[in-house]
Formats: sequence, structure tokens, C-alpha cells
Amino acid sequence: MTLAAALLPLLPGGAGVIAFVGAGGKTSALFHLARELAAEGRRVLLTSTTHLMDPRGEAVRPPLTLVLRPDLEALPGACELPEALPGLTVLMARPAVEPGKLKGVHPDWIPALKASWDFVLVEADGSRRLPLKAPAEYEPVLPSSPDLVVGVVGLRSLGQPMDGRTVHRPERFRDLTGCALGEPLTWDHVVALARHSQGLFKDAPGPRVMLLNQADQATTLPTASQLAVLPADRVLLTTLAPTVRILACGSGRRP
Repeated sequence: MTLAAALLPLLPGGAGVIAFVGAGGKTSALFHLARELAAEGRRVLLTSTTHLMDPRGEAVRPPLTLVLRPDLEALPGACELPEALPGLTVLMARPAVEPGKLKGVHPDWIPALKASWDFVLVEADGSRRLPLKAPAEYEPVLPSSPDLVVGVVGLRSLGQPMDGRTVHRPERFRDLTGCALGEPLTWDHVVALARHSQGLFKDAPGPRVMLLNQADQATTLPTASQLAVLPADRVLLTTLAPTVRILACGSGRRP
């Protein structure tokens, strides 16, 4: 099964805006999905409302057209949007202050972009390449009314101490899950993060998918009954490097 086959049945009309939040493989999932959709002849736009590593410096990225539009960093105004192109287009505002990264577009532009592309894939969260993350008050930076929200968790964190080497915003993670600093991370902490109203799916409307990545790096894998308690319409157990492997696909339990 491909990511596209797993996700598209949850989209109203089979197209639209898919926002990715969390940690542990968001960018990889975005580009894998973009590659699959572009190979089907779809017009795919990939963007971010935060930051994105410049794909020109990453050899593993699929063929793409990069468009930089500084005017899209601000609130929508009177300007023309870029023309939809065949294949995969990456749209960002400008180079970021941090070397190797690009600054994203304002989230209020996303609905207008949806009108031109078959799919708009949005990285709506930052995680500093760590496997787990708890959102701050101002995160994630979701566009209005996304058609699907994918929450990503990196399973290589399980069994590791909860600190700044495994979790982005560890103090916030402690407050949401009850996991003390230095305490080993467990499956129960992942469930607590997913189920908390201020956790993984904070402010996420509509259909939700929980993508449990790095299954090949986990010391233990969750059972089918453990996956079923997650607050998502679909739960995927995956490895994304170097290629996509979906080891399990099931339904969670929406609150």
C-alpha cells in the first residue's frame, strides 16, 4: 500500500489540503506522498506555514519546481498567485535566516492555493528533526479548514529518556503527558500526547490520520489493540526511509 492509497479515501472528493503536524518524519512523508501523487499525473503543491529544508540541497527529493514568493509571507493581499504546473511544485516565501532552510507562506494563502492545485501538502509544524514534539501555544500553524490532518510520531523515541535530545519542547510534553524529565518514554505517553486537546492534534478539525513512523528503529511495536485507542480515523505504522513501507493500517477511535 502507498501513502496515497492510505490517505486519499479520507479526503472529501479525493483531493484538497493535507496538513502534517508532529515530529519524526513529517518532511519525508510529505515528499513521499508528493512523489506518489505527481506520478499519477496530479498537480501537487508542497509548501509550509513554518520552515522547510531547502529541497535543492537534499538529493533524495523527487523532481520538482521551486518557486519563491516573498509577498506570500504576509497576509493575503492583491497579488497574483503562481500558476499551477504539472508535477510537483514547492512554493515558499524566501530563504530563512537559518542556512539551508526556506521560510514558509502565510497560512491564510492556503485556501486560495487549493483552487489551482489538485493537492496542497502543508508542513504546519517544526520539530528540529526530533522524534517527538509537544506544540507550544502558537503551534501548529494550521491553515483554515484543512481537508485532512496527519499527526506524525517517531517510534525510535520509545524507551529513551524524555529530554531535549528526544522531544522538542520537553517541558510542554511533561505538562501534557505526565512524563517527567529523564523518565523513559513509553507507549502510554504517546497515547497521552495524541489524546490531549492541546497535544498532537491540537486545533485539528475534520479527518485525522496518525502516522507512527520509524517502526524499524523501535525496540517494541504497538499491538493492534493499542493502535485502536488512538484518536484518529486511520492509523498507519510505517517506515519512510529509504522508501515507504506501511506495516499496518487500521482505524483508531475518535473522541
